[in-house]
Amino acid sequence: MLGLQPELSQWLTLWFAIAQLSPFYLYLRPMSKPVILCIASEHETRQQFQAHLQVDYGDDYHLAAVGDYDSALLQLKRLRAGGSEIIALVCEYDQPREARAAQQDVDALKTLDQQFPAVVKILLLTPEADLQANPWLISHHSTRYLYHPWQPQDLRLTVKAAIEHYHQRQMIQQQQQMLNALQLQNAQLLNTLQESEQTLLKSQAQLLEQDKMAVLGQMVAGITHEINNPVSFIAGSLKYGREYLDDIISVLRLYQEHYPEPHAAIAEKIQDVDFNYLLEDFSNLLDAMQEGTDLLRQISTSARVFSRSDREQKVEYDVHKIINSALMLLKHRLKANMSRPAIEVVRQYAELPMVRCYPGQLSQVFLNILANAIDAFEDHNRDRSYDELELHPNQITILSEYDQEEDCLRIVIRDNAGGIEDVIHERIFDKLFTTKTVGKGTGLGLPICQQIIESQHRGRMRSLSCWHEGMQFTIELPLAGKFLG
Repeated sequence: MLGLQPELSQWLTLWFAIAQLSPFYLYLRPMSKPVILCIASEHETRQQFQAHLQVDYGDDYHLAAVGDYDSALLQLKRLRAGGSEIIALVCEYDQPREARAAQQDVDALKTLDQQFPAVVKILLLTPEADLQANPWLISHHSTRYLYHPWQPQDLRLTVKAAIEHYHQRQMIQQQQQMLNALQLQNAQLLNTLQESEQTLLKSQAQLLEQDKMAVLGQMVAGITHEINNPVSFIAGSLKYGREYLDDIISVLRLYQEHYPEPHAAIAEKIQDVDFNYLLEDFSNLLDAMQEGTDLLRQISTSARVFSRSDREQKVEYDVHKIINSALMLLKHRLKANMSRPAIEVVRQYAELPMVRCYPGQLSQVFLNILANAIDAFEDHNRDRSYDELELHPNQITILSEYDQEEDCLRIVIRDNAGGIEDVIHERIFDKLFTTKTVGKGTGLGLPICQQIIESQHRGRMRSLSCWHEGMQFTIELPLAGKFLG
């Protein structure tokens, strides 16, 4: 052997021969081939097992044998840890024996089956064995049977059937794994498809809402343009009308002074129409017409701010004017009605610089927040009396300040409409989420507002809810164009 001395060579040959008879020989050689293991207490039985299978299976399988179940379990665990594939176990089952010993064999087989369920078991039975005594042995689907002493051909056929059964089960298991993987992939694809569909629906709804706002803005712009012409005409006419009235009154006063005794018919007519009252009230009438005209102009100006289609470039604008314009458009909803007093609006404005912005878009943001506050008052006031509301009035507070550290404008809009629960507050910026009734809310208002502030103006929009107290929205707009995040 490779130039070794004869005594040493003979000693090594004897050592390997003895080692092959030892259960621990399995640990001393690589297990690259699948394993078929025989568990038999008789040394002769283990030798016959290896001898009868060597010709047909020795090249493709590693044939091993041990003398007891404990050694088998230990070796099987180490073989599995080493990456060896275990195909079949030929297990000795000597019965009839004393009941305790037979039950120990069955318990050992169950342990092997639990830890190595894929391995096919071949039971070596004595002619006197009674399988009915242990129903588990005959009910187990992966168990084969072979009577001992066996014929070599019977052993080979039984092992061949066991190998085929093992590979069939492996194939079925692999197909099941592939099927499970495909089902998982299909489920993931379905989930992705559903998420994509939801995203598409939200995007379509948002685009539809933006288109509606664009159309509404065009309509408002057209209406305000048409209103401006007659309002300007009325305002100009009122100016001259007041001058004409003053001239007419002057002439009439001179007439009364120089002709204190008019004709009887004239005197009667003066008394019938209450001439002096007409002269005094006509001026009040012109004042009322002037006030109405001014109000129309304010509404028209506010509507123009709301309808601005300024999406191409930002302009320098006073954010207070934008807020006041939104309040003007909601003035009719802030007034008192039969169920509640007027909603108070407290303005706490600080001195603010002009900000580069899209005034029309910011008008939509403030209009939406203020309208939501008014809607919240309607729900909050439902169980409160008119007298109670007079003592504790509905109030919207608007604060503004300049944050020098972050170089931004901060607008805080706060109400005392009771707030919302945390579970709802967490979702108010989710698209399509709304707590309003069908036809009243779309779930797009606040998400679009947040997009306008954060995406279009690089600002920040936050909310705070105090349950049973009120809501607060904070909007921050950078002056230098930096992204607040």
